Amino acid sequence: MSVIRSLRLGALGVGVVGAVALTGVVSAGVGSVQEEPFPHEEHAGLFPVCTGCHTTPAAGDAPGYPEAELCARCHDDVDLPAVSWSGPSDTSSNVLFDHATHAADLETAGEPPRSCESCHAEPDAARMDVEARVVESACFACHAGEPDGHFESVPEGTAECAMCHVPLSDSRFSVERITGLPVPRDHLTGGFVASDHGASASEGTARCATCHTEERCVSCHVDAGQPAVAAMPSAPPDLELPPVTAAYPVPESHSRARWSERHAPVSDAGSCNTCHTTEDCRACHVSAAPAVVDALPRRADVHAPGVGLTASAPGTHESPFFMEAHSTLAAADESTCGTCHTDGYCTDCHDAPAGDSYHPADFVGTHAAAAFGRADECATCHETAAFCRACHLESGFESSGRLGSGYHDAEPVWLLRHGQAARQNLESCASCHQQRDCVQCHGVLGSFRVSPHGPSFDAERAWATSPRTCLACHVGNPVGGS
Repeated sequence: MSVIRSLRLGALGVGVVGAVALTGVVSAGVGSVQEEPFPHEEHAGLFPVCTGCHTTPAAGDAPGYPEAELCARCHDDVDLPAVSWSGPSDTSSNVLFDHATHAADLETAGEPPRSCESCHAEPDAARMDVEARVVESACFACHAGEPDGHFESVPEGTAECAMCHVPLSDSRFSVERITGLPVPRDHLTGGFVASDHGASASEGTARCATCHTEERCVSCHVDAGQPAVAAMPSAPPDLELPPVTAAYPVPESHSRARWSERHAPVSDAGSCNTCHTTEDCRACHVSAAPAVVDALPRRADVHAPGVGLTASAPGTHESPFFMEAHSTLAAADESTCGTCHTDGYCTDCHDAPAGDSYHPADFVGTHAAAAFGRADECATCHETAAFCRACHLESGFESSGRLGSGYHDAEPVWLLRHGQAARQNLESCASCHQQRDCVQCHGVLGSFRVSPHGPSFDAERAWATSPRTCLACHVGNPVGGS
């Protein structure tokens, strides 16, 4: 062995044993895979100072790492097995730090220069027991804060992350490192997602951008045009982001009783478009939807899925007897039903074949009593003047002349008794008769001029109570002599 090679091995000392740990496989002509991180301690006898391998970076430059040729001077595959060294595999960082600028700041402040170990080793660490990245406690030896979980020590909502960190979009972090980023304490409160994070972002997005990009915001926010969302930096194409599942906490207002029925009217889509797309509203509003529904973004045009609502019955429908009583609600305001239901929804039951329809199978034969007794409101589904009359005519219940036989032929002297029935339920008369049939006898110009009013009828009181009723037959105020 030559003198030079003997001196080389002697300088290594215990480092010869360390070479086995470094290479993993000691075999002539076989190179080993680079070890991460580099075993600094095992090379302590070879490199008395850090600048033997690392160069002091100039302003704006990245830290200098040794060239592969430097390693090959010892690991020549003769005295020591060859190794494959290409430098650190991950040099990404989100720390806003520049060696040269930092040193200049220390000099300006009158501080003594720092050695490499000042930031890259624990205070009581052995020589060359260094970390590739900065030791967190070294920063807080000078900067105010706690060394353990420094982001936790900052008062909630006041973290000045941007003072020391660049945005995530500039970090070149791997997806594993992004996933492993710590979660600040104020993010763990129950109301953070529902309301607090929006208020915090409205004050400034620098803190948010330390761990998030715009893509994280638009994964939940349907309206990506909100100022805070638009202010977030976007991820570059080569930055892989972890998958995100949209979360939509229910606001307090939505938990109030009968919210689904009372949420309208809403005049501004801006109060809804954070979580909802127009498809959410269309799940219930099948027709005559308010204009604000069309003002919401369509799901196909945004990144966020939106809440994804499905239609649900309002509280009024939860009664076990709702199907029997729903006609009352429908008759009171048909447009209310039209919010969720189409005509086809009603006719599926009301016009279904025999056996499946709304009425029992023998209803045609007995419907007269139900119609006269108002057990059902026929006019809810049927246009009585046409529907009822057409069936009666087809069934042979057709009169011939004013006094001829017809539907009432089973009742003797019906014409003389029909007044009571008409006063009790004039609607049943209107199923077949029109006003002109009545005025042939009852009108002032009719053949008999028979008054339709009973002997105790008070015309003045009737006019004062409901003039509209009087004007159904009279062309003017009958009390005034018209």
